[in-house]
Amino acid sequence: MTGAMRPRRRIASVLPLVIVCATVTGTTAAAARSVDPPRLLFANRPAILIQISGNPMYRPIRGTDLERIVNTKAFIVRDTAGIHYLKVFDGWMEAYGLRGMWSVAGVPPPGAERALQRLAATRAVDLLGAMAARPSGSRPTLDDATAPAIYISTEPAELIVTDGPPRFAAVDGTSLEYVENTTANIFKEPTDQELYVLISGRWLRAWTTDGPWQVVARSDLPSDIQAIPDDSPVWHGARATRAAERK
Repeated sequence: MTGAMRPRRRIASVLPLVIVCATVTGTTAAAARSVDPPRLLFANRPAILIQISGNPMYRPIRGTDLERIVNTKAFIVRDTAGIHYLKVFDGWMEAYGLRGMWSVAGVPPPGAERALQRLAATRAVDLLGAMAARPSGSRPTLDDATAPAIYISTEPAELIVTDGPPRFAAVDGTSLEYVENTTANIFKEPTDQELYVLISGRWLRAWTTDGPWQVVARSDLPSDIQAIPDDSPVWHGARATRAAERK
């Protein structure tokens, strides 16, 4: 595989946090139905994918100097200086541009907390873990050590995460390798180094994680992938996914 893989995806208890915040129009579902492959994003650290339905639409928040992006479920506001603020866990992150580098904010902008409380009461926003309790009963805390990477997408996208750099392991009885430190299903065909990913019930193929990705019919998969038993441990939580893929 050329270059270092930059992973991400949904998560098991031993893997980094991944949150996918879908748009109000259901972009994730649309990605599954679309003929075109979704944009695949890869990260090797905790990450959050913010889906925006098209170009961001800013609307003023009454009683403040802030504007909110209304075509996403995440609570993102912009102040008069153009700084963006995002509610994450029990704190806030900030960036000098929507697609800039996000870091932990010292304090939220004036009026943001009150506006957030109003919207939260109507369930109009996704608080991105602010209300989620861990098994220990504590809530996730935002600081420099726990701050996730923030990815913004205005098109259908999927987020895949690995626990650190991807670790490829052999698939017994085949020439394949798979990424073992992720809950995604990623295989590498060693003959030509192509990557195969099973996501949302579809197979995608590319030479590198940067793409371009193309949809692959099951009949066109390498025979070694087709031969992997459904109960093989190389499938990461994929029993239901495999069933959907076979339909």
